[in-house]
Amino acid sequence: MGIVLKFAFWVISWIAIAATGVYVPNPVPMEFRAFLTVSGIFLLIYGLTLNAIAGRTLKKYGHFEITKGINKPDRIVTAGIYSCMRHPAQFGSIFFGIGISLITANIYAIFLASWYAFLAIYFIIAIEERETIANFGEEYCEFLSKTKPFTFSLNCIKKGVEALKNRNAPKF
Repeated sequence: MGIVLKFAFWVISWIAIAATGVYVPNPVPMEFRAFLTVSGIFLLIYGLTLNAIAGRTLKKYGHFEITKGINKPDRIVTAGIYSCMRHPAQFGSIFFGIGISLITANIYAIFLASWYAFLAIYFIIAIEERETIANFGEEYCEFLSKTKPFTFSLNCIKKGVEALKNRNAPKF
C-alpha cells in the first residue's frame, strides 16, 4: 500500500473525528468537558511529539541518501525511539486522533476515534508488518521478536531525542 493512501487514512480520520466533535450534538455534561479538553491537549502534544521524533529518526537513520519528501526507508531503523517500539509514528497518529476527539469533548467523536484507533492498530499489525517482512525479510523478523509494537514509556522519547542529537549518524 502506498504512502499516499496511508497518509490519507490519517488525514481523513482526523477530519471525520473533528467534524463529528463539532457538528454532532454533544450529550457530555459541561462539568466534564474541561477535563476532557485538557486531556485531549496532552494526548495531542504526545502524538505530535512521537510523530516528529519518529519522522526525523527515519529521515536520519533510514535512508542511504537524504531526499526531500516522505519515502519508505531503505533499511530497518533500530536507533533512538525505534529501539523501544516498532511503530512510533503510527502510535503518535492514534494519539493525535484521540486528542482531537477529547478536545471536542464530544462522546460521539471519542467513540469514532476509538474505532479509528482499533482499525489503525489492526492495519499496522496485520498489513503493514507483512509488507515490511516482505521488504526486509529475516532482519525485520528479528527486530519484530525483540521490539514491542508500541509503548507508553517516556524513556523511549528520551532515547529518540538523544539519537537525533547524535551527530555521528551511521554512514552506509
